Amino acid sequence: MHIEFDSIIYSLQKFGGASVYWKNIVSRIEADKSVQVTESMACKVMRGIPVCSKANVFHSSHFRVTFLSQAKTVTTVHDLTYELGIMGWGLKARMNTLERKRSYFNADAIICISENTKSDLLKIYPGLKSQCPIYVIHHGFTAPDFHNLNSTLGLKDSRYLLYVGGRKNYKNFDLALRGFVESNIWRDGYTLVCTGSDFTRQELEAFRHMGVEKAVVSVGMVDEAALFLLYKHAHCLLYTSRYEGFGLPLIEAMSVGCPVIGANISCIPEIVGSAGVLVDPDSPDQVARAVSNLGNQSLRDVLVSSGFARSSQFSWDTSASKHMEVYVSTASGN
Repeated sequence: MHIEFDSIIYSLQKFGGASVYWKNIVSRIEADKSVQVTESMACKVMRGIPVCSKANVFHSSHFRVTFLSQAKTVTTVHDLTYELGIMGWGLKARMNTLERKRSYFNADAIICISENTKSDLLKIYPGLKSQCPIYVIHHGFTAPDFHNLNSTLGLKDSRYLLYVGGRKNYKNFDLALRGFVESNIWRDGYTLVCTGSDFTRQELEAFRHMGVEKAVVSVGMVDEAALFLLYKHAHCLLYTSRYEGFGLPLIEAMSVGCPVIGANISCIPEIVGSAGVLVDPDSPDQVARAVSNLGNQSLRDVLVSSGFARSSQFSWDTSASKHMEVYVSTASGN
């Protein structure tokens, strides 16, 4: 069997879950000597142009389709942010929605990265139920080797809460911030550490208005070593997003003993299971109480232990193996 992987994603983003997913799946399938693998690269201006593939199975990293080809097409759905209007309704959003829809309805098989994503997909496009098989394959995770990690961040104790990634719109950063403030844990010297982009003028003004301008800090864009050391020493991870396709930081945090406080919405309950504390995405009070409750060592020990067990259930090797099953089934027309 011949599989062609279209790796255009690398020209569309420098960082992101889609690139992490693609790298881990492709590298593992390439290592399987029982199949022939071609990995093609394309610049971002080619994203809307169909591909003439000579493979048995064609899988694009970003919604490209085939033409004049006998190849069976597989597409991956990470989330429905454009289709649900989460990214707005402007021209860019409409173009993205059309690009995705074309990919879905030309696919011979669809892979969703969570049950929640599959549910959203079929709510928006119920016709896909009879179009082709739709599989759910969770992302995997590979724990880092802490012996080889070095960081200069200097955050060696657990007197901080961690917020990872974007803070705009559906990421619901305001809930994490207000919960942190209402917990009053900052009065005991704790800080809220944020990774990602620098704070905006509006954010800094909000911190000053709340009286916590010295208790909310940004460490900017961090590499894997710094990120995992941040997880490892944090009081907890605040993951308050209203919508995610999978939520890889949840697994990353739990894998190194960082308790998770997550919004009880979207895919977050599916990924966390019973290993984290789930809160109403509109309730800073619930966040504040969850933060305070983590001062109870018995509860903390239970969450840490449950988190280790839960995170161990997600493996890139398992994910790649399930992808291979999809390719074999799709190539044979099953």
